[in-house]
Amino acid sequence: MKFAGVYSMSAVDLFASAMGAFIIITIILMPDYQKEVRLEGHLAYLEALAQRSDARLDESELGVERLVVALSAAQTRHQELEAEEDIVSSEIETQNARLQAAKTEPAPPPPVEEEGEEPAPTNLVTFRFLGLKTEETRFLLMVDMNKYLAEHRDLVQASVARALESLQPGMEFGVLGFQQLDSGPAFYHWPENGDLVRVTPRNRRQALRFVNGLSGRFDGGSPLLAAFREAFRSEAGALILLSDGLPNPLFNEDLPPRTLAQQITVANGGNVEIHAVTIGDYFKYQGTVEFMETLARANSGGFLALAQ
Repeated sequence: MKFAGVYSMSAVDLFASAMGAFIIITIILMPDYQKEVRLEGHLAYLEALAQRSDARLDESELGVERLVVALSAAQTRHQELEAEEDIVSSEIETQNARLQAAKTEPAPPPPVEEEGEEPAPTNLVTFRFLGLKTEETRFLLMVDMNKYLAEHRDLVQASVARALESLQPGMEFGVLGFQQLDSGPAFYHWPENGDLVRVTPRNRRQALRFVNGLSGRFDGGSPLLAAFREAFRSEAGALILLSDGLPNPLFNEDLPPRTLAQQITVANGGNVEIHAVTIGDYFKYQGTVEFMETLARANSGGFLALAQ
């Protein structure tokens, strides 16, 4: 019993020493543990701040993109409104002119070229073609080749020939034929590279030969919007459109004539003059004259109509 009591006291002493060592180690390590706990808290807080910052940055970028889209839409709408204003102004001028003409004299017959008219002196820079006038010296003749103009091909050729004869030395010109085929809009340039060339007798003959060569290829529709986009690539200061003036919305992004004239005006941006020459049975369709005249007036150009 005495041995057992001594052993028990030794065990108690051992346990007490171990407990004391544990307490001492715990006291020594406690500051480091507290630092680690606080560090984890700081890291979690910083991570939360980073997530909130990323979210706000994403919102800001999205807001900027929305502002850019809104600004672009506003600029496009501004251009459309300016074009609409030009078109409305041209329509008002047209109606006023018609009212004034109705008060003073009966409507004149379709205009024709006067016989024996003396050619303009070669020292003038004003281009004159059956009443169309401009101070520009660089021209692109746009020849509509849709199938409905096939029966008026002789008038188309004669009109181009008169235009070419009116050009004066020192001027530059080119020709663009266009039509809508099953494969899409087709364009025919003279010169072939789409440049403008100086007015010379040789260039006149070659251009007329080119147009006459197109006479057997009238087909398809009239992609006016695509044709003007192609024409705006040239360096011409004035475009002369020869067409029947009946654009099919199917070949012009489903745009009705008035909206089509507006879109062409917006695409032009006032950079070049557009003169419209209506060819064919224009007197059968009121919309033909209205579209061509509106397009010309809205783009600082002249309008005339030629019948067979």
